[in-house]
Amino acid sequence: MGITATSLLSPQQGSRVWAQDSNCPEPAIVLKSDAVVPVTKANFADAETQTALVKYVAKVAAETCSTGMGVIWNDGKTADPKDRTVIRINFDTLYSWLILDLSTPATFTLPETDGRYQSAMVLNGQGYVYVEKEPGDYTLTQDEVGSRIALVAFRTGVNIQDPDDVAQAQALQAKLSVKQAKTGEFVQPNQWDLQQMLALRAAYNQERNDKGVKSESLFGRPGEITPEQNNMGVAVGIGGLPKEGAVYLFYTPTSTDPQTLTLRDVPNGDNAFWSLTVYDKDGFPSGDNFNLNSAFAKTNPDGDVVINLGGNSDQENYLEIYPGWNATLRIYNPTPAYFDGSWVRPELQIK
Repeated sequence: MGITATSLLSPQQGSRVWAQDSNCPEPAIVLKSDAVVPVTKANFADAETQTALVKYVAKVAAETCSTGMGVIWNDGKTADPKDRTVIRINFDTLYSWLILDLSTPATFTLPETDGRYQSAMVLNGQGYVYVEKEPGDYTLTQDEVGSRIALVAFRTGVNIQDPDDVAQAQALQAKLSVKQAKTGEFVQPNQWDLQQMLALRAAYNQERNDKGVKSESLFGRPGEITPEQNNMGVAVGIGGLPKEGAVYLFYTPTSTDPQTLTLRDVPNGDNAFWSLTVYDKDGFPSGDNFNLNSAFAKTNPDGDVVINLGGNSDQENYLEIYPGWNATLRIYNPTPAYFDGSWVRPELQIK
């Protein structure tokens, strides 16, 4: 979820930018104008999404020695906690990235997984999303997606503490594929006023916190959510999965006293999982103990997972907290128990 904003690294108007290794093609990024356009609620999602995707084109290009378009980059490691490209990223899956110019249709393939979690999230140029979770071929067109440019973010489940499981997840990543007659280019129409964009992002995050808006109303296709809901979702974390793929429970405490969160019978799908990640006020992890996943969380004799936030670091299921901390509980492939209210959201308890 979520991309931070930095400048476009002094691109040249009307030219391709982000030159890399001289033996590799240049990233297929074209900036039409270096004019800086004000960011308002009307174009906020465009600004956030374009700022994010242009960075992914450059990253994919560098990692694959390609133009960055129409090629899958399998990142065989979980997210780097020191990387400040993405806010509220998860540390539970291996990501694979694909950016497409849909002036030519493209077809990607999800392989059989033998029960391992894998999904493909399709994000359009305005930040709207949908998710595919079943093995098979999926053809994307500009009309269907709603924009010329699309990002496909593949998530593959992994127990990062088990080297054998990591190897199996990487092998499944390698089975992802894409076909496209012409890979095209990423056309950025202009620069954006990044300070205005960041200010709106902060305002939307504060509004979500004040109103307690649930994640299931923030991510989806046009028509499933409103432009304002989409704006808030993009601000909270661009690339969040829609409710059929995941739900995100946000915790924004004001206290740094040691506390617990007790989880029982979390309603994730059979081939999915849950996780809790602690972030700082800007949406980034801090310290060494910031993530707990159901793949390796310790269960007590009653069947509960008691997460210890703050206090003694020797505690079981310990996560570090500090001033400004907040946490996100992710539930992947949520079951009806989440939506019908039979599973009740657990709350933090100060010790």
